[in-house]
Amino acid sequence: MQDVARKVGLSTTTVSLVLNNKPNRISEGTRRKILAAARELNYRPNHIAVSMVTRQTQTLGLILPDISNPFFAELARVIEDECSRYGYSVLYGNTHGSVKRDFEYLNIFLDRSVDAVIMSLSNSFGPDDSKRFLDIVKSANVPVIMVDRTPDAPGIVSVVLDHRLGGYLAAKHLLSLGHKRIGCISGPENVPGAVQRLEGFKNALEEAKIPFDSGLVYTGDFSAESGSRALPCLLDQNVTAVFACNDMMALGVYRACRLYGIRIPDDISVVGFDDIYLSDFLDPPLTTVAQPIEDMGRECVRQAMAAIKSGTAGSGAFVFRPVLKVRGSCTQYTKGGNS
Repeated sequence: MQDVARKVGLSTTTVSLVLNNKPNRISEGTRRKILAAARELNYRPNHIAVSMVTRQTQTLGLILPDISNPFFAELARVIEDECSRYGYSVLYGNTHGSVKRDFEYLNIFLDRSVDAVIMSLSNSFGPDDSKRFLDIVKSANVPVIMVDRTPDAPGIVSVVLDHRLGGYLAAKHLLSLGHKRIGCISGPENVPGAVQRLEGFKNALEEAKIPFDSGLVYTGDFSAESGSRALPCLLDQNVTAVFACNDMMALGVYRACRLYGIRIPDDISVVGFDDIYLSDFLDPPLTTVAQPIEDMGRECVRQAMAAIKSGTAGSGAFVFRPVLKVRGSCTQYTKGGNS
């Protein structure tokens, strides 16, 4: 800033008012002269120096479990775009589903003095990890906003989906088409959202007075590979339809169906969960439970900015409702086949 001031022959105070866009009575001609000099000298503010004064770094940490999953990739895009609107940059960490890396990234971002953290936990995050996590968050006094996968810990702001309703909608749709032997590829048993999706599935069966059969449930891990592994196990149980608790596992079902020469939906109906962008490009397009990713991502950033502004972390859950998007992967069941 002093270099810019020397070049234009003005005080650093005048230059600072212009470059920091503060209220002033400086003429338009002088302002343009200062901005031109700043561009010529490739002036950029020293964010470390600024943060020492403002106590803010204008950065936010984002920790997600699997960026190769299009759901999390889209969530990251929404969060980054929304942060940009507030003048914030995003530091990103991909944990690859490792609890160890959950904590590594959390500590790295806190050490770098981010103003807030938005985080979705790894599949294997357990009760003991929740206690450790809460201790770190309390001692750091930095707002942490949880999204999608949350710890079993009080005093945390969470942005989540009504997973139970989503599982209910998926099963209800298949039941309305006459399916009674419906296989379910569930998510990891220690992930609350996965458990809730299965509970919603069970609720729809109970409402239809169809006994729940645990033999029709295959525990997956949200990967396409686990969806592929599940299909032959479920076919052995004579299922006529499959509810995959995320779209990646549904993609695995599609792949296995091709290998076995099984036609969707003629031989088997399939419903997914998430509504990733690939769902509409499959053949046939996948019927799926859609999460409002745009709204959830924006809410995460709004809560982070509100916490930064108020200086308090806050708590409470912001719950979003899913909707069923009916496409071409399901058909009416008739005895002897799906079609």
